[in-house]
Amino acid sequence: YGALSANAIQALNRGAKQGGFAHDTGEGGISRYHRIEGGDLIWEIGTGYFGCRNDDGSFSAEMYEEQAKDDQIKMIEIKISQGAKPGHGGILPANKVTQEIADARRVPLGQDVESPAIHSEFSTPLEMLHFIQKLRDLSGGKPVGFKLCIGHKWEFLAIVKAMLQTKILPDFIVVDGSEGGTGAAPLEFSN
Repeated sequence: YGALSANAIQALNRGAKQGGFAHDTGEGGISRYHRIEGGDLIWEIGTGYFGCRNDDGSFSAEMYEEQAKDDQIKMIEIKISQGAKPGHGGILPANKVTQEIADARRVPLGQDVESPAIHSEFSTPLEMLHFIQKLRDLSGGKPVGFKLCIGHKWEFLAIVKAMLQTKILPDFIVVDGSEGGTGAAPLEFSN
């Protein structure tokens, strides 16, 4: 919610409920519009940790656990990267941070909101897998996976190597294309 209107989010969630499939929230948190229709949700968590963040923008295990155990949330997806903005973060300008967006993202009203380029909870494939396990445990065992855009083969192979080493496996992996699917992307990547 934020990149799409309230009506669009409600319509997507209603369609998910009617079609018997899940609705991915995107990285902007879970708004009341995601919940009104009661469709299943895949909670996407990006570098801004929207909906599960401390005041300084770091990950809040307590807020995450509170939201993740909700019956409407069926899966948790960590956004590592997406094709439209590789290596770039994003900024939501203060004038776009309405009360509803502040509530959904758990950010201050009327202040710029940053989605950093990288996660603060992990910086290596090994650390990412341990974070996946932490999210799985805090959610009561719900499926946890990650989304990434593969720029170089070796980047994905490093994650596979870490899976073999730790024996921690994601429940799913989403491979994002390079089509440009976000309004927050720098223009050169969207084009």
